[in-house]
Amino acid sequence: MGRPLTGAPAMKRNLHVIALVLFVFFLLYDIVVWGAAPLVPDVGDDIVGSANREAPLAATYILLGRALDGSMPALQAFGESRLTAALSEGFPRIRADSTVAMDLIFNTTWNVQHRWLKTVYWFPPLMLVATLLLWWRRPRQVTTMRSRR
Repeated sequence: MGRPLTGAPAMKRNLHVIALVLFVFFLLYDIVVWGAAPLVPDVGDDIVGSANREAPLAATYILLGRALDGSMPALQAFGESRLTAALSEGFPRIRADSTVAMDLIFNTTWNVQHRWLKTVYWFPPLMLVATLLLWWRRPRQVTTMRSRR
């Protein structure tokens, strides 16, 4: 009967799973919120155009989110309300010069929702790297073989 030699607590053994769950959660959040960007009144197309030119990660979120938001109206409404609440103070500036929409979105902070939007934007790539590193460094179960006597 082999016994595990590792004394790693259960939490340490499962850190990669926790990181994976957080990655999926934040990725879905970003996809839902950024996927609603084309629907934002007056500035939606400006945000999408600027994202396509300047922000490949935002463009990816928008591309993936369009299909998800389009299939579920509740997610679409949630994403649109989150994006509008976060960016509404910058709409006049985005309308004035649509070519710098991404610069305005990421270089200023208008409110708490906007700060959260900018912070969560970077979580999926960071959590993906953390998941891979934690999976690679996870404690492995080592068992000893019983000798025959």
